[in-house]
Amino acid sequence: MNNTETSNSKGTILLVDDTLANLQVLTQMLKERGYMIRTALSGKLAFSFMETMLPDLILLDILMPEMNGYEVCEKLKADERTRDIPLIFISASENFDKIKAFSIGGLDYITKPFQAEEVLARVKTHLKLYHLQQQFLQQNEELQNTLDNLKATQAKLLESEKMASLGNLVAGVAHEINTPLGISKIAASHLTSDTKKAATSYENKQLKGSALKAYFESATHSSQIIFNNLERANQLVQSFKQVAVDRTNLDKRVFAVKKYIEESIINLTPHLKQTQHCITVSGDDKIKINSFPGTLSQIVTNLVINSIIHAYQDGKMGELRFDIRDELGQLIIEYKDNGCGMPAELMEKIFEPFFTTRRAEGGTGLGLHIIYNLITQKLKGTIECNSTQGLGTTFTISIPSQV
Repeated sequence: MNNTETSNSKGTILLVDDTLANLQVLTQMLKERGYMIRTALSGKLAFSFMETMLPDLILLDILMPEMNGYEVCEKLKADERTRDIPLIFISASENFDKIKAFSIGGLDYITKPFQAEEVLARVKTHLKLYHLQQQFLQQNEELQNTLDNLKATQAKLLESEKMASLGNLVAGVAHEINTPLGISKIAASHLTSDTKKAATSYENKQLKGSALKAYFESATHSSQIIFNNLERANQLVQSFKQVAVDRTNLDKRVFAVKKYIEESIINLTPHLKQTQHCITVSGDDKIKINSFPGTLSQIVTNLVINSIIHAYQDGKMGELRFDIRDELGQLIIEYKDNGCGMPAELMEKIFEPFFTTRRAEGGTGLGLHIIYNLITQKLKGTIECNSTQGLGTTFTISIPSQV
């Protein structure tokens, strides 16, 4: 939101129309759904309003005296403060210059007389996309600032031979956060594609209620995936700090382990769709621990990604499995893949920092080293690896139920 006044509403909408009756109809319709409404009877009054407060969405009439809707839109898009605010045109009919409307920055249009279901659907969709975009930009800015700080730290550490290895560790941050950011990119692309399809169907008068409902469900799911993975990327940066400077202050709480692992795997779905792998989670749903869920989520993600990268030849279908159980106050997580496995001489080195068999392909050798540090330092547990060439690999993790 752009103002604390709107913190308890679904969003602030500015209605710009020179016909008072239209403003009254739209105001009543949207206020009943929890939106905060501001109105302006002309483009000039709309700009006066935005000098003190920026709305989350603008509904703009095209035919107005003095300054028509096209002129208002062009002025809004030329101003850095207002150019990103989503704008929906209002027209008395569909016989208006749609090409011009979209080319100057309009995202959608609504025709009079207003149909409540149509107005609410369009407003909800564009507000959701706008808020998601704002969250994405904010998270990206925070991550970029963190990376800039880490790069500056790296430059200083490289001046000292004693701290060279730590400098290399920091250098691997950009590579390691590619996983959650990549998942976010795939989900954002999927959301964009669905939005374009829905808009095309509507313009062709082929958008049915069931299709609109399916689009909203897809948009909500994709939005959640993007938000969760941006949060995970932020946690990943924090975990790198832990590896570099001992520990961080990530929150601890009581949570159900099986459900949390399943939720973490759901967020990997866009990445797994590129493979034929199947992941299952078994164990008692009632097992809970008082620990660090963000850390466990990162461990689960790194284990799965490690299997995808190293355990299977391109195109081969894999079976990945998490089994959880409680043994006298210790949580045991057994993770297995049925991939190519590894020889004994490699298995002895997999937790060492910077050890990788794929350095030529961009591998940093940090994935399993980070897992080892998170389990032994943050969660106060242990991890063991057993592997046989051609039969797969098993990681057995033991952590206390109460850290």
